[in-house]
Amino acid sequence: MPELAEIREEALEALKVASNERHAISNLEQLGIGQRLINLFQSNGINDMRDLLLRKKEDLMSMNNFGNRQMEVLFSALSKYHYVED
Repeated sequence: MPELAEIREEALEALKVASNERHAISNLEQLGIGQRLINLFQSNGINDMRDLLLRKKEDLMSMNNFGNRQMEVLFSALSKYHYVED
């Protein structure tokens, strides 16, 4: 699992690449993650990619029902826009 600094840096890079390629991933729905994960994020005040990028790994991992599997799903979605190392 990547360290906190890598998560934020990689996520920011993914957004830059997506923006340059005109992908619309500012909305969580357009990122390609499931509705259950979107609902989990939204119930914790994460409504878009900006909100997500402001969170630390510890913040995400402390949410109820968010664990390693959900982190993998998130990284898988981000890897569509930029390579994310494990």
